Amino acid sequence: MGPTRRTPAGFNEQRVKALILEKAPGITLRGKRRFTEGNVEISVDESFVHGGNEYLLEIDSGNMAKLLVGQYVLLNQLRKDAVQPAVFLVVHTYKAYNPDRTLENLRLINRQLYKDNGIPFRALHVSALESCAPGLSHVLALFGHA
Repeated sequence: MGPTRRTPAGFNEQRVKALILEKAPGITLRGKRRFTEGNVEISVDESFVHGGNEYLLEIDSGNMAKLLVGQYVLLNQLRKDAVQPAVFLVVHTYKAYNPDRTLENLRLINRQLYKDNGIPFRALHVSALESCAPGLSHVLALFGHA
């Protein structure tokens, strides 16, 4: 059996963005967001604002739960003085990936490092977004924030 081939990240980012706009045309995507302090920087693939929250969307094309944990830690550190609350959203596109692995890792970090006061998060597989009913309220419910 040969190595598993991954779809290029850029393709998956465009695919997820198109799905969000198709399912919830009322969302205005704001593009990539970067957060910096000195020489430390972290970014997310996409963002949008709704209901007073900034949604920070990371589109994971690989099997990268451990990297997402580092990203979550840096987002918490670099956004600690932000005025607008955030929600960290991870959409996995890797075939048959179980987002529970990411959720368990993020729960551990949130509980042990942030005493359950870190940025709220949600992880799902792109197939959940594909099968989601159209409408902003359905997409936000899928992301855990109706």
